[in-house]
Amino acid sequence: MTERSSRLSDEEIKRLVMENARLNKTVQVLMERVERDMDQQRDSFSLFQTAINLEKTVELRTRELKILNARLREELDVREKVEDALRIAKQQAEDANLSKTKFLATASHDLRQPLNAARLFLETLEAETDDGNEETVQRISTSLDALDDLLSVLLNISQLDAGGIKPNFTHFRVQDLLDRIVPEYIKTGETRGLDVRMVPCSAVIYSDERLLETIIRNFLSNAVRYTKRGRILVGCRHSDDGIMICVHDTGIGIREDKLEAIFEEFTQVHEDRSIGTRGIGLGLSIVDRITRLLGLPVHVASVEGKGSRFAVTVHKGEPAEVATGQTSRPAVSTLPDLMGERVIVVTDNDPQVLEGMEALLRSWGCRTVAGASAEACLVNLISNDLEPAMIIADYHLDGGVNGLDAAAEIQAEFEALLPVLIITSDRDKELADRIAGKDIPLLYKPVKPARLSSLIHHSLSENLAGLQD
Repeated sequence: MTERSSRLSDEEIKRLVMENARLNKTVQVLMERVERDMDQQRDSFSLFQTAINLEKTVELRTRELKILNARLREELDVREKVEDALRIAKQQAEDANLSKTKFLATASHDLRQPLNAARLFLETLEAETDDGNEETVQRISTSLDALDDLLSVLLNISQLDAGGIKPNFTHFRVQDLLDRIVPEYIKTGETRGLDVRMVPCSAVIYSDERLLETIIRNFLSNAVRYTKRGRILVGCRHSDDGIMICVHDTGIGIREDKLEAIFEEFTQVHEDRSIGTRGIGLGLSIVDRITRLLGLPVHVASVEGKGSRFAVTVHKGEPAEVATGQTSRPAVSTLPDLMGERVIVVTDNDPQVLEGMEALLRSWGCRTVAGASAEACLVNLISNDLEPAMIIADYHLDGGVNGLDAAAEIQAEFEALLPVLIITSDRDKELADRIAGKDIPLLYKPVKPARLSSLIHHSLSENLAGLQD
């Protein structure tokens, strides 16, 4: 081959350069693809490893979750058993509380029957006793009062704690309430040498009249018990919050550091032994329960050795909402003697109570016709040609008959409308509402003679005023 033939032409060199460039580009592309594939293989492996690790983690967490769920189920089972036990215990406690309340109600009824007879006989004895036995009679009276207070307090606390007392809010005149309460404490104060007074008030209040009466009676009982000399004043004050019913006394007072403790059960903060019977330390505990039930604030102010003031603030009422027929009752001290020679019918199924009531009414100048039933009373009235002026009946009589029915049976034999007074040991609210709905006075056993005298005078005076009209 000649030298010329062995040399490449410029055209061939150019073609070879272009081919080399194309091959280099192809190699580069292939290398990039290989590198990319290798990177993808490495990511997949990492993902594979991550997936394996994640699976292990999920399996571990699942086991932990199963263990936790098992413990939670056990906890829920235990809690459910505890809640069932608590429900059973709560129901048993409520049943026991209800049973206790029913027992106390029954026991108080049975105990109040002889207690009522004893009080009636004692009142008759007081009028006939000589000076030598006066102190003994007074001690017996004080003991009977203490026993009556204890029975009432135990029953009230039991009913309040069991939720058996539901407030019945009404609009009423505060003076009607005070006229029903204060006169008997005026008479009690007179026997102890105390000047018990009441400032009239024309306000209308809104509350549960029966429960509010319990509060005021506790205030007055303490005032009389812990006042050796001086006076007790009952009155009302108007404020933006309502009507404050206050009981002031000039008694022995209470130390400032003891004021908070007086509402605790069985707490007696007085150390003065000269005041005699000091109570059992439950009265203000009842006040505390009732005021919390009614949502009423209690105010106490006292200076040791000078006296105390107990008060409760009651919501103002609407005069237009006061039940028709409610009129203020005059105090006992302003009433004329209307009992002389009046024939009063008394019916009770307890012979001792019947005998005691007869003796007491006779000591007041009344004539009595007594019997265990309406029929027995009517036989006596008709055979002796007597015209009764009033009927006093125990509510629970023999044979399922009640005092309302007995009074109606006696009433049917006479033209004149006779006033009726029902006496009972039964503190049932429905019974009280039923009798109140008939506008008939209700007196609880053991009967307090001052209260009985007040109601008899009031009933006879109202009946006399009605006959004159």
